[in-house]
Amino acid sequence: MHCSSGTHFHTSAVQDFISIDCGLPSGSSYVDEKTNITYISDDQYIATGENHNISSEHQGSEQFRSGLNLRSFPTGGRNCYTLHPATKGQKYLIRGTFMHGNYDNKGQNLVNSPLLFEIRIGLNFWNQVNVTSATMTYTSEAIILATVNSVSVCLIDNDKGTPFISSLEMRPMKSSNYPAVTPNQPLFLHDRRSMGSANTIRCSIITS
Repeated sequence: MHCSSGTHFHTSAVQDFISIDCGLPSGSSYVDEKTNITYISDDQYIATGENHNISSEHQGSEQFRSGLNLRSFPTGGRNCYTLHPATKGQKYLIRGTFMHGNYDNKGQNLVNSPLLFEIRIGLNFWNQVNVTSATMTYTSEAIILATVNSVSVCLIDNDKGTPFISSLEMRPMKSSNYPAVTPNQPLFLHDRRSMGSANTIRCSIITS
């Protein structure tokens, strides 16, 4: 795994990378100026949900350009992205980000009434997203072993607020990394700390 720090850095384009800006207009793409990662619309990965921009008052709070818009799921208890193509037996890092930004203009008090929903990889519980701030970007990561030629990432409505997602990424990993990962045992990120750096750090997964 190769990591770079600083306000601006370059990440080599890798064909197997999937970088989705959720809620981006259909057919759109751009290169993020902070990471040099090319993001595309999520329209080819999911057919449900609604596209929204965060409110103007919160623009500037997002860490990356992908936080300016999102896809929300006001209907349906389970809405799933199908990330493809994947290679059966390949390990992947899956990363989701969630930036509320008062996109619905309801101005709800998220501190006193947090928005809660689940995310799952296939049938496996991944994380409970607990949104207590409209300005914070929440991140969830998992390392999985693909069992078919696609990976299903699902948002689950628990009747505690409308699920939403800002970005979704999938990166291939070396097969020798994280031997504990099996088809029935993914690994989920608990915490990550930066010891000394004051800048944003992004990592690119190297497969050879």
